[in-house]
This record gives sequence, C-alpha cells and structure tokens, in this order.
Amino acid sequence: MRWSADIARFLSRLPPALAASFSPEQLAAIELHFSMRNRVRHTIDWRWRVPFLRGYLVVLAGRERR
Repeated sequence: MRWSADIARFLSRLPPALAASFSPEQLAAIELHFSMRNRVRHTIDWRWRVPFLRGYLVVLAGRERR
C-alpha cells in the first residue's frame, strides 16, 4: 500500500526497526489522524494567543460540522 507524505515523513523519523513493526491497520489509523488535522473549518477561525492560566485561549466561532 502507498502511504501519504505525512506517513512517510513520520516513519522516516523513527528508528527503522520501530517503523517496520507497525501493522497496516496501525498505519491506516495514524494516516487517518494526519488527515483529520485540517478537516474542520469554521466560519470564523480567529486564533490569537491569549495567556490563560497554564495555557492559551483560542476563539473559534461558526456552525459545528462534526
């Protein structure tokens, strides 16, 4: 099976023995994760880093499409 550029880059950063140990099902799940990173689009996607406690506050507005 041919994997995406994200999976190829991910596997290239691992030790060869570890990269070879993933099953096709595991690699498919990892690829699904990479493909979902940019999936959700919001009408307003305004990201401004506002320090908040130990993290940051991010404001997203729009219709939920999950």
